[in-house]
Amino acid sequence: MIDAWCNGARRLLDAANVVGVAMGYLSGLNFLLISLFITADVLGRKFVGISSAVTDEMGGYALVFGSTMALSFALATGAHVRIDILLPKFPARMRSILNYVAFLAMTVFATMLAHYSWKLCIESWETDARAMSFLRTPVCWPQGIMAFGFTMLAVQAALMLASTLLESLRSRRLEEVRVLQMSDLSEGL
Repeated sequence: MIDAWCNGARRLLDAANVVGVAMGYLSGLNFLLISLFITADVLGRKFVGISSAVTDEMGGYALVFGSTMALSFALATGAHVRIDILLPKFPARMRSILNYVAFLAMTVFATMLAHYSWKLCIESWETDARAMSFLRTPVCWPQGIMAFGFTMLAVQAALMLASTLLESLRSRRLEEVRVLQMSDLSEGL
């Protein structure tokens, strides 16, 4: 029974990893494209006298997209900033327990962020809220992207925690939370 649960959790985590990696690469592409756009706009203003007039707005949307889309990728690869001053000084068992607590806290925190982001997005959709800008963009779109990013972070954290807990139950010892290595990414997961 536990083997089936472990295998199911591992398959779900593998699927979340694929989505998270794709979101991470889209985030990188997003930042590349917005940097090219900003560069072209600055050069256009300086040398030709032409401006898009939406650089600030597009930069803000790119920042929302890029940062929230990369959250689950960063978690899966262990790239989130951690303060590891005391952690290495603890025994292995205590480190594992503290890592489990950290993943539980991340799951709860990301779930709360996702919940309230979706709530804000739905409210903006219902009231047809728009940006006070040249483009008059419906704000539910960037809010929805942000909510999706937080949702994927919550899912990633929950699946990493659940998979590790199930592996610990199967092996009858505390397993370390595994993160993706760059070799995993180059091999296509």
